[in-house]
Amino acid sequence: MGICIQNAHLLYDDRKVRKNVYIEGNEIAAVGNAPEGFRADTVIDASHRTLMPGLINAHTHVYMSLFRNFADDVPFQTWLFERILPIEDELTAEQCYWGDMLNFAEMIRTGTTAFLDQQMFTKSCVMAARDAGIRPVISRGLVGSVRTEEGVVRRWREALETMEYARETGSNATFMVSAHAIYTCSEDVLRFTLDVAREKGLPITTHLSETKKEFDDCMKEHGMTPVRYLHELGLLDHEITIAHCVWLAEEDYKLLARPNVHVVTNPASNAKLANGFAPVARMLREGIDVALGTDGAASDNTQNMFTAMHLLSLMQKGVEQDSVVLGAKETLKIATENGARAAGFGDTAGRIEPGAKADLILVDETAPNMLPNFDIASALVYSATGTEVTDSVIDGKIVMRNRELLTIDEERLRFEIEKITDSF
Repeated sequence: MGICIQNAHLLYDDRKVRKNVYIEGNEIAAVGNAPEGFRADTVIDASHRTLMPGLINAHTHVYMSLFRNFADDVPFQTWLFERILPIEDELTAEQCYWGDMLNFAEMIRTGTTAFLDQQMFTKSCVMAARDAGIRPVISRGLVGSVRTEEGVVRRWREALETMEYARETGSNATFMVSAHAIYTCSEDVLRFTLDVAREKGLPITTHLSETKKEFDDCMKEHGMTPVRYLHELGLLDHEITIAHCVWLAEEDYKLLARPNVHVVTNPASNAKLANGFAPVARMLREGIDVALGTDGAASDNTQNMFTAMHLLSLMQKGVEQDSVVLGAKETLKIATENGARAAGFGDTAGRIEPGAKADLILVDETAPNMLPNFDIASALVYSATGTEVTDSVIDGKIVMRNRELLTIDEERLRFEIEKITDSF
């Protein structure tokens, strides 16, 4: 299927210049002039709209949309261990499928085209992402103290079965190996995570240094910071994407500043759960690769990456007391190009250039909050709400056109969500 997006303003380009973008298969074939022999099955008129790479949510738990507005305004330990985990343990695969779909409807409407997820029911997530048309990177969270058949081994076997299912069904899902966190995984399980990641050639993802308690407990138990602990176990020598890193010691910055390590900041979740503000500006100065996520809707309440960009930039300016810190263009690249690296897509994703993945969104420039268009990057980070997204192309397929979702039946979705949550 050939798609031509006509008359678009390209992000970062001169606003007086409009260009055409040509898509063949799941890649951008050309920018400017049509490639030889190109035939457009679909033409999208992008007049008065900005074309930009889709936003990449580099850390979330998509099934947790079922818990939106469910456990708010309580301490973190209460939120996790008393409110979320007990009801999470009762969820079924079908319920998680619909929770995933609810999440994808919000993601697509607000410009997200790919996400990195730590998931309970990985097969359901593959199915839902395929049906919605979004690009998933999926991991099965490993927890426990030993490599028992009932725990870690069973979960890893489920992950392997999902990978095979994705391959057989032609899914565009990719995978990582996930150790949930150092406070839910023993050293043995963390070593197991590294072993299977090396064996399968997969990246690792985990939560780390999210709370002051986690940091202090690690210092007491192991005599070192959480970052140093992962380093000593060898996990920082592998390709790894780490969520949070709110609490860091001076030595941690150098340990994280390596090309195979990607840190994902989640400003809304960290602030709402009173875990603090990740030192993102400092991390960037130290050469650490930083991407952006929302975390799950149980702790963030929204999966809107425009909101996440807005909060990230403003929070860092406030924390640093420097209005120049994390400007609009740098924030946009954190949510696109950096997110692509954190998700394992490589350097060609998150850009508008030939050979890049055809994951693109169009943003309405005529919305009242977007006018006047003195600086479109500023408008996208400081003014946009996500509702300005009109069209979405993911993996070379149109999944939203003129604000209408083409892959999700929203009426059926509402029915299923109400049926599930009435039982909570």
